[in-house]
Amino acid sequence: MKFTRTLAIAALALITAAPAFADKKSESYVQVKADEVLQVLNDKSLSADARGAKFEQYMNLFAHMPSIARRVLGAQGRGLSDADFDRYYKIFETYAMEVYEVHLDQFRGEAIKVVGSKDTDARRSTVESLIKSSQTGKDIKVYWDVLMSQDGKSYRVRDVGLDLGGSVLWLAQEQQAQFESVLDRNNGNIDKLIERINQMLADMEQRKKDGRGSAYKLKS
Repeated sequence: MKFTRTLAIAALALITAAPAFADKKSESYVQVKADEVLQVLNDKSLSADARGAKFEQYMNLFAHMPSIARRVLGAQGRGLSDADFDRYYKIFETYAMEVYEVHLDQFRGEAIKVVGSKDTDARRSTVESLIKSSQTGKDIKVYWDVLMSQDGKSYRVRDVGLDLGGSVLWLAQEQQAQFESVLDRNNGNIDKLIERINQMLADMEQRKKDGRGSAYKLKS
């Protein structure tokens, strides 16, 4: 009897501790905002520069870029001065926009369909969506790590995850692994990271000019 009662208490604890599901507000936020971002990518009336500027505008409303910029530095970024962070952030924002545009561009012209969500905690949710790839014609799962503000009045995306056939590539997490690797190899020197990001941006631009597509990963 005592063992049965212990199991019941443990089961109850697991149930009450489990995250809630189907956060409709987070789902609605992603449905509307992500659809707006995709419409920008599909706007044929815009020049490449105008489209990039508008995409950046929407992404800054959709995701809190300064928070992402700080997070992808990992532990190395905790002691960074405001002046150093500002220098790094200027180039990071340009780089991050390129990365997001490169990946989301494969969904050009397609609408997003939110299919569900799972609450990570009281303020965070992972929203699952389906978007048809304009490159393959197949539906691809795209996940959105959404954070609600402290006052519960607004939402921001922390990260975007793309399902690559069973494994999910989280863009901010991928950047964090790369950035931390560069900083670790250079004793936390932020100038070395800035230099490497500049190199990658130059390489991405050259690839576009050569018609070779865009690569975004930092080279070793």
